[in-house]
Amino acid sequence: MHAFRRLLPLVPLGAVLLVGACKGSDAQDEPLQVDAVGAAAERAIVAGAISEGLTARDAAGRVVPGLAQSWRVSDDGLSIVFRLRPASFAGGRPVTAADTVASLQRARTGRAGPQVRDLLAGVTAISAPLDTVVEVRLSTPQPELLELLATPALAVRSSGSRETAGAFLIGPSPTGADPASADPAPARLSRNPNFHAAATVALEAADVRAFEAEAAIRRFNRGAADLVMGGGLEGLGTARVTARREALLLEQPRAALLLLVNYKRPPLSDQRVRRALILGVDRAALGQRFFGSAAAAEVRSLVPGNIAGYRPPEAQWSDQPYVGRQEDARRLLAEAGVDSLARPLTLAVAIQDSDAEARLMELVARDYAALGITLRLERRDPAAHRRAITSGAFDLALIRRETPIDSPIPFLTPLQCSRNRHGVCLPEADRLLADSWKAPSRSARLAALAAAERLWAEDGAAIGLVQPLGWSLVSRRISGFAPNPSGTHALRHLSIEQRRQLR
Repeated sequence: MHAFRRLLPLVPLGAVLLVGACKGSDAQDEPLQVDAVGAAAERAIVAGAISEGLTARDAAGRVVPGLAQSWRVSDDGLSIVFRLRPASFAGGRPVTAADTVASLQRARTGRAGPQVRDLLAGVTAISAPLDTVVEVRLSTPQPELLELLATPALAVRSSGSRETAGAFLIGPSPTGADPASADPAPARLSRNPNFHAAATVALEAADVRAFEAEAAIRRFNRGAADLVMGGGLEGLGTARVTARREALLLEQPRAALLLLVNYKRPPLSDQRVRRALILGVDRAALGQRFFGSAAAAEVRSLVPGNIAGYRPPEAQWSDQPYVGRQEDARRLLAEAGVDSLARPLTLAVAIQDSDAEARLMELVARDYAALGITLRLERRDPAAHRRAITSGAFDLALIRRETPIDSPIPFLTPLQCSRNRHGVCLPEADRLLADSWKAPSRSARLAALAAAERLWAEDGAAIGLVQPLGWSLVSRRISGFAPNPSGTHALRHLSIEQRRQLR
């Protein structure tokens, strides 16, 4: 069972899903006001609204037909044949198998980002045997590919104009806004009349804006926004205190907060020091202290525990009490020649310029202080933080890794010898990852990946901390917003209830 289901008692589902007996057209015609927490969340919401791939997701996050009306998986799992439905791009040109092949081939070359390219490593060929048929050949059974094909990164685009075929069109920002307002201009989305399932889309329009978390919460509380989406570390405490209890929806994404370790900087080059840092974190208390919920689960290795079919390796210290782990950590530091009394050990920790990340690391710092280790936080804007990690300019670096599908690959590939600048290189782990793409079954492939994860985790390539929670604020006016393991909430499944019915 997906771990997200354990979160449902936190927010009564009936408080989130409001099934209206009557939907007035005046309510549906007014734009849905969506506030995204940050520019990245805004881009993701807009991309999901204007895009359509071979597969799609329903309101509950399940994979359903998209531009492909059906598909067939071969008995050996090495071929998936998709039959396209009659559909058009936004400008009216028919979607063809050639467009689909070209879109997927672009993603295979990395033009949809390195994470998607890594997840497509098991694809050996893509062809269009007929104008309405696409075949994808695989080196190993990869049923989660159907989920990947539903992501905006693998949306089918017109070969000539790069048009998409999603439920909405993006147009110019609406006119008539208050010129004195400091609010950013919204991205205006309008219903696409050429969408293949246009009759099922209730919303006529939506305005999507990016705000910092605190500003988005204030706007929601005064009724200026119907939805706040994409909440992460920032703002959760404020949302808990100020928003209506039934409006706050918590989810457990397939994500992990980790500390990267720079092998090139002494004394972190000593595995005993890295192991002491692993043992020194009280993960069981960290999630409760920071998120206020035990649902923010420990990450004992590198991968969170809610990827279907995948079991992260058990850490060697899993059954050891925290007090005993602290004693072992002190012993390892002493063996490595680290004398915290004579020469206190200070480690620079790269974080984003985020109060929430600073609070999280202050909790970790308390644990390390008991070992005689001091953490010095180095806050940078997101772009500078990414550059610091890329260049290896850190002792430790707080990162968030996540996966769009049920696969551990995005947590592991950045640790390959050729993929990092901070000295991590375990050839045997690299070999296991490469060999996983030749496995005869998904279970065998995941077993190879778990073996690779164990090697990286035990060597101290990264220190698993906690699985973060995501949050949204949902107005009582909204129908169709359902929690799901992917954390995706397509606007095409939402509708607005009349205001007067809810007073």
